[in-house]
Amino acid sequence: MTTTAKRVLVCDDDPLMRKLLSRLLTMMGCDVVGEAEDGNEGVALFRENGPDLTLMDINMPGKNGVDALNEIIKMNAHASVVMLSAMDDTVVAESCLHKGAIGYIQKGTDMGALQIALKEYIA
Repeated sequence: MTTTAKRVLVCDDDPLMRKLLSRLLTMMGCDVVGEAEDGNEGVALFRENGPDLTLMDINMPGKNGVDALNEIIKMNAHASVVMLSAMDDTVVAESCLHKGAIGYIQKGTDMGALQIALKEYIA
């Protein structure tokens, strides 16, 4: 029995973080279908690619991650979006979950912890 690789969209304004996440996801067997540097590009790539999972940074220029999340959920109420943030803010995390995100990962954790957190969403 073969399993299909999860198709993942990575949205983060930091090019280094985008590359790090993309490389890590690829090593974990995922197919990274796009990388976006802001919320507008993220929404467009979501519409174009229909990923299985979207990783969305909260603080980005232009359309921020929360606004992009709202737009994605309006397009597809069952979209799997995990929010990323350098902030350790439970109020923001709970707000994102209430708006339809399936998870929240704090950036800045070590690679091992990040990989463990991602495994939960790509299983």
